[in-house]
Amino acid sequence: MLNQIQADLKKAMLEKNSLHVQVLRMVLSALRNESIAKGLGPQGELTSADCMSVIKRLVKSRQDSIDQFKSVGQQERAATEQQEINILQVYLPKQMTEVELRLAIEVAIKTTQAQNVKDLGKVMKFLQSEYAGNYDGKLASTLVTQLLVS
Repeated sequence: MLNQIQADLKKAMLEKNSLHVQVLRMVLSALRNESIAKGLGPQGELTSADCMSVIKRLVKSRQDSIDQFKSVGQQERAATEQQEINILQVYLPKQMTEVELRLAIEVAIKTTQAQNVKDLGKVMKFLQSEYAGNYDGKLASTLVTQLLVS
């Protein structure tokens, strides 16, 4: 994944696409920081899962910023953050739709034999083991709660 990001950065630099260059440099910096934090050094190789985790954090940070910008009426800054998310999502696996997630949750509830909201953790753990990185955790938690209550 790191090689792909570096290649995309070179391409963006040649195309003089400043937003892509800025976002990809930020990603590389975050990956380097994660590598250092894990004791691998600045040139250390992160696993694919670690890379995705870093990128997901960057996306979540931008989602939070969008919410804050919209709440104070700064639509242009929110739009810029959304553009950055669009660039970052290229490097993440395709997310499940709400319908797909609901079906996966129903399977998880049957498999784990969850009875009520107290079993939320079992269902979420099953989802994480089967579909790690392919769904929105916040939405999943909300749907699991709805399905276990009803």
